[in-house]
Amino acid sequence: MPNTDCLERGSDLTTRDGHVEEFWGLFSGLSKRWVKVEFLQEYDESGSPAYRTFREGDHREAERLVKEMVRSQTEFYSLARERGLEMIRIRVYWLPLSDYLRYYEIPAYEADVECGEDVRFLPGTRIPPGLCDGLTDYVLFDDERVVTLEYEGTTPQLRRARLVEGRESVDRYLEITRSLLDLSERMHDDPVYREVGPDAARTPWNSTV
Repeated sequence: MPNTDCLERGSDLTTRDGHVEEFWGLFSGLSKRWVKVEFLQEYDESGSPAYRTFREGDHREAERLVKEMVRSQTEFYSLARERGLEMIRIRVYWLPLSDYLRYYEIPAYEADVECGEDVRFLPGTRIPPGLCDGLTDYVLFDDERVVTLEYEGTTPQLRRARLVEGRESVDRYLEITRSLLDLSERMHDDPVYREVGPDAARTPWNSTV
């Protein structure tokens, strides 16, 4: 099991309005794959009309808007297709599902899959004790660099992003990522997704694992 106690903190990146300004430079340098691991159950996306609509309670319109927003990221997805990049997203979730995941993020993931991403779901209870202790969300670029994302607030806002390049730390993140990939399954095969996805009546999911 990876020891995360001594992971390199990395160098600060520039964040603005919930985004990392250096992201496109890192993404456009990719040659193999991009892996994002998401732990939080809601993010503050106040700059997005889709998110504001979700917070106002109009879930149907929020779904339409967030899918439209994902599909509009043509530069991102065109580059991935041109280079044959793997785009993998691992969503760790807890039950009962947050309204954010159920009504906003899952519709966004449906559009992500449509655009070529491999979205994978992983219940938090399946993660072995200690594997991810102390970790925040992170993005792995070509197995060579990691961007860590730190959030704050009750509806979390991005507070800090750091670039980690030390080989020992990147290798630890790689080991953790491989474990999470092995434990996860594709979104469409996940039992919770089958309960709330487009082929199901979107009634509240209140079960516990």
